[in-house]
Amino acid sequence: MSACSSEAETSEKHAQKTEQPAAVELAQVQSLKPAKQIALPGELKAWNKVSIYPKVKGFVKTVNADRGTMVKKGQILAVLEAPEILAELSQAKAQVIAAEANLHEVTTKFRTSALTYSRLVRTNKTEGAVSLNELDIAKARVLTDSSATAVAKGNVQAAKSFMETKAELARYLTVTAPFDGIVTERNISPGALVGPGESAAKPLFMLEDNTKLRLTLAIPENLSGAVPSKGEVNFTVSASPEKKYKAIYARSSRTLSEENRSMITEFDFNNKSNELKAGMYAQVLLNTERSSNTLFVPVTSVVNSSEQVFVIRDKNKKAEWVPVKRGIVVDTLVEVFGDLHAGDQIVKKASEEYRNGESL
Repeated sequence: MSACSSEAETSEKHAQKTEQPAAVELAQVQSLKPAKQIALPGELKAWNKVSIYPKVKGFVKTVNADRGTMVKKGQILAVLEAPEILAELSQAKAQVIAAEANLHEVTTKFRTSALTYSRLVRTNKTEGAVSLNELDIAKARVLTDSSATAVAKGNVQAAKSFMETKAELARYLTVTAPFDGIVTERNISPGALVGPGESAAKPLFMLEDNTKLRLTLAIPENLSGAVPSKGEVNFTVSASPEKKYKAIYARSSRTLSEENRSMITEFDFNNKSNELKAGMYAQVLLNTERSSNTLFVPVTSVVNSSEQVFVIRDKNKKAEWVPVKRGIVVDTLVEVFGDLHAGDQIVKKASEEYRNGESL
């Protein structure tokens, strides 16, 4: 009987031990500033790219460049001909000559009348030598010639402005390269009629400067604050996946696009060897780092429920749901933003079973 009683007590104690709930495993909220390398798709773009359209209407006289032609700034790409513009320029030059001749004439006349009036004024100092009527007539002639001179000067300026406008139009008949580069597209032939204002008109030429390329990245919203303001990135292209290239951080839009909530960032690549081509896609390895420490918790501590995203904090041995927003993931840790502090104790393997306010 003694032995049976001892066995019963032992089995009862064992049952009580098994019924006790396991201790909740806790983890600590950490304040970290980790660096993370992520892979993002990028695109190589030309340093400068322009579509060249005609500024005046005319016929193509000569074409001096073709697809693939390397050109220098100011080099002539094509010459147009428009006889009416040249005729208007000649007319404008003739108007300038006529206006200047008229100005010379009225200026001479003004000087003569002014000199006559000044002599009459000096003579009038002798009483009775000059009649007042004659003096008034001379003064009126001076004022008239002065006004005529002012009008003639205005006519000269107007004629010169008109001539300069026509000369500018005449200069537009010569199409030149705005920068050093390579012609990537040519859409004209001699004899073609070209000009502004035509709908669906193709450009005369497409010109690109590929000696330097812009590596463009769309940085996701959750990483927009972690992009370094200086440094370089490594990238590869499909044409030579075994080779790594380097590009240097240059500029950022510093705002998120409304279409895809990403921030456009550019890195510059020196392409003087012309090894890479504009338009290539690149796979970029980007090192990201926050500007200041942020809070991290184990990935298993974040609960994604239908109600909210939260972690469970140990508050005097009771569960407290703390709403958070997720950031980047680094190994087994995830960045969180919410009413948390470094050192807070949270449930390591959290779930909705730990109800808010219940004992842990």
